Amino acid sequence: MEKLIILRMFFCFPLFGLLLPDAGVLLTKIPGKIPMPHLVIEIGLIFCILLCTAVIGYAKKRNQDIHDKANETSFS
Repeated sequence: MEKLIILRMFFCFPLFGLLLPDAGVLLTKIPGKIPMPHLVIEIGLIFCILLCTAVIGYAKKRNQDIHDKANETSFS
């Protein structure tokens, strides 16, 4: 689980590195075109981050359900 959290953090670094210059291009008055590889990489990184987040959320929920079930049987 900890490895997934670290992986998710490292996916964020290149995403921010690509988003900052692209945001600068969009915010300037000089019209510029964002390169297609940037868009593909950004979408891929966002997908990977979402996938890792879903796996982490599922694992936490599963551990919480197991913990709740264990506490339930100890009180019975």
